[in-house]
Amino acid sequence: MKKLELKKTVIYSLSLFIVGLIFYNTKDLILGAPLSVHTAIDGATISDSFLPISGNAKHASTLEINGRVIALNKDGSFSDGALLSPGYNIVEITMSDRFGKEKRKVFHLVAEPSKAVAQAINVHYQ
Repeated sequence: MKKLELKKTVIYSLSLFIVGLIFYNTKDLILGAPLSVHTAIDGATISDSFLPISGNAKHASTLEINGRVIALNKDGSFSDGALLSPGYNIVEITMSDRFGKEKRKVFHLVAEPSKAVAQAINVHYQ
């Protein structure tokens, strides 16, 4: 009787392991490839007109920042940026994976560049 229970337990454990392994290997197909973005927090006010954007788009076939295609490193990491206009800005990061799934992250930011901008100097030559 105990041998039968042991066989059932081993078969159940092995089946559970195989199902878990199958899910792990196909999770990108089911859930879409992961996209992580390191930039300012959504809704933040930025004191610079350039927003550095970096992150990881593992298994991505294309990555775009505001419609502009960005190059990905071999490991899926990327580093680029977006030029912000003074006032309200929307930065959209879109990733498409090889299975046709798309992930999108949208950041709403306010840019308030500092007032200390280079000013033209009137030079008179004689």
